[in-house]
Amino acid sequence: MAFGKGKSLTSAANGQKDRDVDFPKGPEDTVSALRWSPVANYLAAASWDGKVYIYDATNSTSSATIKGVAAITVGAPVLDCDFSKDGTIAIGAAADRKIYLMDLNSSQTMTLEAHTSPVRSVRFVTIPATNAPVIASGSWDKTVRYWDMRQPQPIAALQLPERVYAMDAAGPLLAAGTADNHLHLIDLHANPLHIWKSVKSPLSPKISSVSVSADGSRWAIGGIEGRAAAQVANEKDKSLSNLTFKCHREASTSAKNQTDVYAVNAVCYSPAHKDVLATAGSDGTYSVWDVVARHRLRSFPKVSGPVTALSFSRDGMALAYAVGYDWSKGYQHSKADAEKKIVLHCFDEALKK
Repeated sequence: MAFGKGKSLTSAANGQKDRDVDFPKGPEDTVSALRWSPVANYLAAASWDGKVYIYDATNSTSSATIKGVAAITVGAPVLDCDFSKDGTIAIGAAADRKIYLMDLNSSQTMTLEAHTSPVRSVRFVTIPATNAPVIASGSWDKTVRYWDMRQPQPIAALQLPERVYAMDAAGPLLAAGTADNHLHLIDLHANPLHIWKSVKSPLSPKISSVSVSADGSRWAIGGIEGRAAAQVANEKDKSLSNLTFKCHREASTSAKNQTDVYAVNAVCYSPAHKDVLATAGSDGTYSVWDVVARHRLRSFPKVSGPVTALSFSRDGMALAYAVGYDWSKGYQHSKADAEKKIVLHCFDEALKK
């Protein structure tokens, strides 16, 4: 079915010979974020258990060949993670208001006293006016702050109208979703201290996740009511019409002619193709979509619990996803023995040629 606003995407037939490989046992609590290195097959996993786990998945033929190579011990829930552009530094954003860094070559660590409220998101960004790697951090203190790792204080800060609930950056674009259900776009190359554009979210009532395409030309968001949106940053770009679509929904098993709706916990553009977007949900499924052709490229069977995070590898040929409880049903449904794992899904062919 072709779709317009609010419609379901059509689904391509499956039958692929893809394979899944479990990562070695690691996080002891829910994984909040996954990020691949931009230069190697290293994966960072931020967890509510207070650590950022680093894995070497260069040889991913089995769980035994994927190696845990490092862990940043934080001691407070870690809400996000990222790698530097050269892959040598891993960082984590923590609920204790700090940013934690590790040099993967030397194992040396450093802490930035970052914000006055929990740090929700971190990204290494490129700002041409600087001559050093820059970290952008978004917080519940309603700011995005920029950091030069050689200095203990932020080099600049941008005030936002509300708390940062989700953030991503790629190319010239940083996109921050805030508690007032707006997405704020910042042109890092032109003026990182100015909100270039604020967009009222086409979803309601809350932005749960944000992704920016590798070239910075597109953004996507997920919401808590089983919907996602994909749009262009610049309206002059006609490559993608503004789009919202239903996902992570299923026929109710308890009420006739009703649909159960689940939160979209994560959205992620493929670094290899800006038309390809993955979504993950509280329903325990994840899907891959072609946002321009407007259909689902791949759908996958339900796993043992909510999918809380996902991230494409740098070549787009693999997708890491995390399974764990996401608190969408409250504390009464939390079980100590609920499965917590990270899985590598390897595609048998390129999703978009």
